Amino acid sequence: MKTNDEIVDTLIELKNEQHLTLSELARRVNMAKSALSRYFNKTREFPLNNVDAFAKALHTTPEYILGFKENEIGSLTDSDRRILRINKMLSSDRQEKVYNYANDQLDEQNNGKVTSMFNHKPLVDIPYGRSTAAGSPINGEDQDTQLIHKLIAGEKVPAGADELVTVDGDSMEPLLQKGSQVFIHYQPEVENGEIAIVHVRDVGVTCKKFYVNSDNTVTLKSINEAYDDMVFDCDEVNVIGKVIL
Repeated sequence: MKTNDEIVDTLIELKNEQHLTLSELARRVNMAKSALSRYFNKTREFPLNNVDAFAKALHTTPEYILGFKENEIGSLTDSDRRILRINKMLSSDRQEKVYNYANDQLDEQNNGKVTSMFNHKPLVDIPYGRSTAAGSPINGEDQDTQLIHKLIAGEKVPAGADELVTVDGDSMEPLLQKGSQVFIHYQPEVENGEIAIVHVRDVGVTCKKFYVNSDNTVTLKSINEAYDDMVFDCDEVNVIGKVIL
């Protein structure tokens, strides 16, 4: 079976071959254009429960989209068939959890990692999908619409982690690279010098080193020296959480 990116690439190729616009394809599969755009941009996992609708709209088969060759369909094992049958019965959010877990297992297998049944930690359901700016603040309300959930192997989740966010900016480099993902712990206060995710009133959400000053102001500092300090009144800044390093 193809990976999520390969499935999306196949759909885009079929759409282009048939000279369909994104709007027309969205209409055919009864989906909002904005949602389809997120799948095609690979910012969201493609919902496998919709593969039949896409196959019909693009005049192909679900097997072709998913990457099963014709001579492979008849040779599927009973286990393969059970997995496919159950997966089609799941809601899209549960299908995504199954897909993410399978990807994690494949990564471990390909990297030669062996996890003993005696020290394997349970899967952890972690919210992810939102970004936090390491540079200019971004709108936190818009980011809320991006929040989804992902099952992550317990060994990969640090103690106290509440969410996995993407660093959108370079002001915290070289410690936090642009595009990297970090775990955060929700808490309303942090110590001076700790890296926090904060919301600044009328400005947005950002990731910075946090300092409370004696004059009732807050200084948000970047690690990248190309960025100036940001100073706000204390009542303008709310701490969302602490970055777990």
